[in-house]
Amino acid sequence: SEKMPTALIHALALTKRAAAQVNVDLGLLPAERGAAIIKAADEVLADRHADQFPLSIWQTGSGTQTNMNMNEVLANRASELLGGVRGEERKVHPNDDVNKSQSSNDVFPTAMHVAAVIALREHLIPELKVLHKTLSDKAEAYRDIVKIGRTHLQDATPLTLGQEISGWAAMLAHNLKHIEDSIPHIAELALGGTAVGT
Repeated sequence: SEKMPTALIHALALTKRAAAQVNVDLGLLPAERGAAIIKAADEVLADRHADQFPLSIWQTGSGTQTNMNMNEVLANRASELLGGVRGEERKVHPNDDVNKSQSSNDVFPTAMHVAAVIALREHLIPELKVLHKTLSDKAEAYRDIVKIGRTHLQDATPLTLGQEISGWAAMLAHNLKHIEDSIPHIAELALGGTAVGT
């Protein structure tokens, strides 16, 4: 589908949740409203409102539409949690409360970074480690099988199949380290508290 990926929706909900908590901690948002926004964000993280995010991935680079979609979903649900009726009585405002101290130009890139770090830590890196172990095990298992090396479409020096596979394992280990080393840089967030990110 061309809908916004669930991982990005979850990362955006995490960002809104964190912003609500910080705004409460700083005295910028009433605690009751902040708690309702946090609860609503937790519900989004639990996929309880997945049908409320119908937008396509094709939108402005700043992600304004998705940011506002999240603001509206969280504001409506938080209003309900505070006793309001969806669409009638707004106890939590999407811009003034949910989007407080944020800008789409800050929030959307932050959500992309959060989604990327989560994907790396929870999916790619663990899978690459499994693949590396598998290759290392095969390199050991095939260490005595001799084969002819190949270079430029011709036979070359003999080597073992284990040596060849160990080269793949070494390359994978090297690149896995590069991926792991990239996480602190990806984890740097764009949030700045104003429309221009200052």
